[in-house]
Formats: sequence, structure tokens, C-alpha cells
Amino acid sequence: MTWLHKDAKLLCMEDFSQKIAQRIRAARKAKGKTQSEIARVTGLDQSYISRLENSTAEGSPSQLMAIARAIGVPIAQIYDDQDERAARLSELSDEAIEVARAWMGLPEGERRAIKTTIELLKAKENNQ
Repeated sequence: MTWLHKDAKLLCMEDFSQKIAQRIRAARKAKGKTQSEIARVTGLDQSYISRLENSTAEGSPSQLMAIARAIGVPIAQIYDDQDERAARLSELSDEAIEVARAWMGLPEGERRAIKTTIELLKAKENNQ
């Protein structure tokens, strides 16, 4: 694995954290449990559970295990597609990884401006 692939893997960690957050929230709601109930069972603060579910905090493996147990799901359901993601990363070209690194290095405002420009170009192309 090249250093570019390793950097791309780090870039995907943010996405992975969001996926974990989504899976925790979905599993909790599917089981009909509240954040307060999960907090009480795990000993974690309810606001921390909220931040985990909103991807503004990251949980340690032991915290995620406790949350999965409190929800009543296997930890694998929370972690899910790790192997699939690693396989996709290994298939990326060095150029794709460089583009991703450059994109992530841009301030949010510049990324929004680029997205808007792309959307305008697409709309212009569709109108021709």
C-alpha cells in the first residue's frame, strides 16, 4: 500500500465515523430505546450519546461495545462494512487519492463554491 493509499484511508475515517453514528442511531431507534436509556445502562452521559449519534464525538471501542450491548445488537452491526471499505480503497488510483487529499485540504467555503460551480455546469449542460 502506498503512502497515498494510507492517506486516503485516513480521509475515509471521517466517513466511517459518520457511518458508525448512523448505525448507532438506527439500531437504537429500531429497538425503541432512548438516548437516556442507553446512557443509564452504559454509564455514559446522554449528551455524549447524542454527540456520538451526530458524529461530533467518537467513541472508544469499549464505549461502542457497551452501547451495542445496551441497544441489544452485536458490535458487528455497528462496525459493519470495514473490509468492504478497505477493498475499495485499495482499488483507487494514485490520482484519485491525490484529488481526495486536495479536496479535503480545502476550506469548507471553497468546497461549497466548487460544488455550486459543478452544479451550474451540469444545469447548463442539461439545458443545451
